Amino acid sequence: MSSRSTVMVKNAIVSSSHELASFWGANTLQRGGNVVDAALATSAVLTVVQNNMCGLGGDLFALMKINGKITEINGSGRAASASTIESFTKKGLKQIPSRGPLAAITVPGIVHAWGELSKYATMELKDLLAPAVKYAETGFPITEKYAGSIRASQNSLGNFGEWRRIFIPGGLFPSRGDLFIQKDLANSLRAIIERGPEDFYKGELSERLVEGIADQGGILNSDDFADHESTWNTNPISTEYRGVKIFETSPNSQGATILLWLNMLESFDLVAFDSEKVSKLLIDTCLRAYAERARSIADPKFFPLPRDFTSKSFAQEVLNSERLDIHLKDAEPPDGDTTYFAVADQEGNCMSVIQSNYMGFGSGLVPKGTGTVIHNRGCYFSLDHSHHNSLSPGKRTFHTLCASLGEKDGETNFAVGTMGGDVQPQINVQLMTQLIDFNKDLQRAIDQPRWIIPMTIYERPTTIYCEFEPYDALTLSGRLRVERLGGLSSMAGHAQAVYRTQDGLFGAADPRGDGASVGF
Repeated sequence: MSSRSTVMVKNAIVSSSHELASFWGANTLQRGGNVVDAALATSAVLTVVQNNMCGLGGDLFALMKINGKITEINGSGRAASASTIESFTKKGLKQIPSRGPLAAITVPGIVHAWGELSKYATMELKDLLAPAVKYAETGFPITEKYAGSIRASQNSLGNFGEWRRIFIPGGLFPSRGDLFIQKDLANSLRAIIERGPEDFYKGELSERLVEGIADQGGILNSDDFADHESTWNTNPISTEYRGVKIFETSPNSQGATILLWLNMLESFDLVAFDSEKVSKLLIDTCLRAYAERARSIADPKFFPLPRDFTSKSFAQEVLNSERLDIHLKDAEPPDGDTTYFAVADQEGNCMSVIQSNYMGFGSGLVPKGTGTVIHNRGCYFSLDHSHHNSLSPGKRTFHTLCASLGEKDGETNFAVGTMGGDVQPQINVQLMTQLIDFNKDLQRAIDQPRWIIPMTIYERPTTIYCEFEPYDALTLSGRLRVERLGGLSSMAGHAQAVYRTQDGLFGAADPRGDGASVGF
């Protein structure tokens, strides 16, 4: 049984993690906008109705297919000019704090990415961002999951005055269905509309952001904001898996992990195996792909991805290798919030987009009067000079965000992605094998119970969490402890997807989250 039916339409579709965002994306398409217009409208609404997971203070990655050509935009920020390893170690710190001013050390990239994407839009930015302004200004009914996220963040963020004022107004936690209003955020969105996305980096809004960051002890300065730019790539990394060409967001995104993993899996006929053997094979190849991820993915300007990383020959080398256990400490359960959405039309134009604050509500630092929570993505950096993801001014950190897009015979086949931090490749590969190997209905593929193995690039995997009754084989001869989740769990991500065939467009959203697919 599916949690709901797969949405099936002819013209265009949006699948996102919030029904209001999906509605306005589809509405934009219906009013004559293209997939980029719809993506901008969807993205902006999400920064209001799910700014526990994403926001103006976060990052964005996207794969864009327009008129048959796929390009990608990397809207992730770089480390502040003052963020040296010595600046932290002199404070007696062995790692970068995950919350507070010293976690807010990379420039937020999403607004600049909006400006870049708007060059491909057909509608005015003021029209595309208007729904987001409306929901910030007059409010929206808060979901149970959003209200729960605020409560869960109280212990780590409750001492930050601006965060508490906005998200726990009057000292009262919002409840499901309450109208949640964010006037300061509405004003920041208006500034972006009136003076353009560049105002976030070089204008009046930037001045307010930088002043507010400095007032709370942060180190991002006006030059850091002014120097920021998104990166376009006209040749995204890709591989072919069973006749489907899979594109992924390039490093510093972890998307290359998925390509290596799929290249290993192609050596096996999954359909010929029973479910226990499939799970064991997926887990074994997962651990191999993640070990290589930990060695090889970082900011390519500082540490280029090995040239053969996405090749079939390298996958065979990894399959024959015993280089698995390179990690430093035991892994902990995942901690991160992100939101993914996809847009597609009947001509095959498509957007696969992911945006995030990293951990829920990011650093918790909110520059006064902006309503913008600055993300804490920079806390993923290492303070070890010898590590390839070591902190350095102007450097992008290894990034958990990754978005996927598939083509078959040159035509758009699917777009898929999920929240989940470091486990995103695990969720995406489980979905792709369900779709490609087992030809499963889109919504049923997303509903399928999952397993996840938490681990950052610094950690040794210790536990596999399962949404189903685990097989003995999942322990892999005692190497992993098995823990069962109580049914479908947000720990296993909130995935969205669109699928395209000659018969039409299909959309699905994850029952673990608040998502919806809307088309026309």
